[in-house]
Amino acid sequence: MKDGKKSTKLLLLEAAERLVAEHGFEAVRLRDVTSAAGVNVAAVNYHFGSMEKLFEAVQCRYIEPVNEERLRMLEELAADGHQPGIGEILEAFMRPLLTVVKQSEMSEKLFFKLMGRCVIDPQGGVPRDMVPGLKKVAEAFTLALLRAAPGLSTEQVLWRLHYTFGVLAQTLLHGDLLYNLTDGACGEPDAEEQFQEMIAFCQAGFVAVKGVGS
Repeated sequence: MKDGKKSTKLLLLEAAERLVAEHGFEAVRLRDVTSAAGVNVAAVNYHFGSMEKLFEAVQCRYIEPVNEERLRMLEELAADGHQPGIGEILEAFMRPLLTVVKQSEMSEKLFFKLMGRCVIDPQGGVPRDMVPGLKKVAEAFTLALLRAAPGLSTEQVLWRLHYTFGVLAQTLLHGDLLYNLTDGACGEPDAEEQFQEMIAFCQAGFVAVKGVGS
């Protein structure tokens, strides 16, 4: 065991997570990870089979718990026959990211960057093992949103949920860009404030009527 109680496999995972959060999947190389982890170059293939599989493990390590918490929260909302509103559903979709960040040893800022990269710039698309879970989340939230907004078609709900996902990913990954571009005029809202603003913004998008105000 290295680093006190941490195994080589865990050291590799944590090193890859930090490097990917800071630089993106495409910029991280094998020797970057093994050097940061302080292990032999052959360790990646031994423990994961390839760099691609290591990257997949990075994604699954955090995305899967987020999806599980999303489904749990959505199910809890519908308990006792309650019909959740759009805002409540979006809260269940976004809130788990805050829940998981508290379980991570990384800083909040670095963790959010990692999550943003995991959902918008992984190499080769979504890992195969994650597809069933992502489909389950998409189906559950689509059905819930259709009940909450019966005036919308399935196609509209799917696209508006997709746009919501884009807002979430962009904010996680590039949340500091607006601050830099505006020399701080946008303020420095904490994670909770940003999530509430995103929920309000995306909720307005869901209830918007096509053609109105254009």
